[in-house]
Amino acid sequence: MEHRDQLREWAENYPPTFGDKHALVSAEFARIEGRDFEAMRLYEEAIRSAQANGFAHHEALAHELAGRFYAARGFEIIAHAYLRNAWHCYLRWGASGKVRQLEENYPYLREEAPVPAPVSRISASVEHLDLAMVIKMSQAISGEIVLDKWIDKLMRIALDQAGAERGLLILVRVEEQRIEAEASSDRGNVTVHFRKQLLSPSELPESLFRYVIRTQESVTLHDALTENLFSEDEYLRQKRPRSVFCLPLVKQRKLMGVLYLENNLAPGVFTPNRLATLELIASQAAISLEQARPYAEITRTNEELQTEIGERKRAVEALRASEESWR
Repeated sequence: MEHRDQLREWAENYPPTFGDKHALVSAEFARIEGRDFEAMRLYEEAIRSAQANGFAHHEALAHELAGRFYAARGFEIIAHAYLRNAWHCYLRWGASGKVRQLEENYPYLREEAPVPAPVSRISASVEHLDLAMVIKMSQAISGEIVLDKWIDKLMRIALDQAGAERGLLILVRVEEQRIEAEASSDRGNVTVHFRKQLLSPSELPESLFRYVIRTQESVTLHDALTENLFSEDEYLRQKRPRSVFCLPLVKQRKLMGVLYLENNLAPGVFTPNRLATLELIASQAAISLEQARPYAEITRTNEELQTEIGERKRAVEALRASEESWR
């Protein structure tokens, strides 16, 4: 009870972070105490809050507990829907152990597993990743608050980790999408160019980019020359890249930017393990970007102020020199 009260206080002060947790704990209290209708409402509240604020693991747990709640009361169809959603959330989060556990307890979930397609989400198991390397790269990004240095590190890590030939970082500001940097790799040597210009359809597959912006989900084209959702895109028809990957940088459902990567030499370059690693790094990158942006604005404002002070100082000195010449 004491912990629930503490969660309630935190949820009242900052709902985006603690609202789903308080709702889920309260739902479990209601279930235990036999307040079924209250439990139903609170499970839904926990799911909505976790979904809105980007907590996939809490969303998965809320769906799972709600599914068990309905199954225990004989509502099999409703329970089936909640457990299926839990399975999808755990898969998206990379919790392979929970995915297997749900499949063992509810075999129909395994039968509903999606068939891989030319356009797919990342589904590599976290247990197969080099987490020490992921942590090291994430720390390298999170430790940088100077925006240009942060961009340089991110682009070098992204191209090296994915095996991409070319990459773009597009930052989103209100209704404007702007290319901040373009990186290219030649025999393992990555070069980063700061462009800071508006995005145009000649830079990447626009239809694919708009899809990622709209859904906030990554897209992989294992072979962009085969038929896919974006086959009619003018960029794909003219440039004919082979492997394509487009990844949103998202913090608590807020789109911060998009990372676009391509390789023109061969299909299937962007393997699930490589891209799953990038998705984990992207989570930290979005957080770091939010921290680096204000620092960049402060630096720019300070530079403008110093320039203005310098101009005024020179104007005063010129005025004094003019007055001296008249004496």
